[in-house]
Amino acid sequence: MANHTEKRCVVVMWSEEKRALVSYTLDVEKVLAITSRLFPLELPAADYNETFDDEFARRFGGATLNLLALSNPELKQYMKVTQSDD
Repeated sequence: MANHTEKRCVVVMWSEEKRALVSYTLDVEKVLAITSRLFPLELPAADYNETFDDEFARRFGGATLNLLALSNPELKQYMKVTQSDD
């Protein structure tokens, strides 16, 4: 994987036309300029024992898909994610 000196972030979207999840890496400064007036969902490492482990990744991925499905209901039919009991 290539090293990037500038800070990047990942944006994920659902493309109904392609029936695909599409991700982009973008310059952090440009994203911050666009999102400066929005309310972020922050997940501090301290809240997760300073570790983003496999279970965190599973839940984060599931939550991300569920958030995308709120505004893209056609995505729901492709999701086979078991909901947590807690």
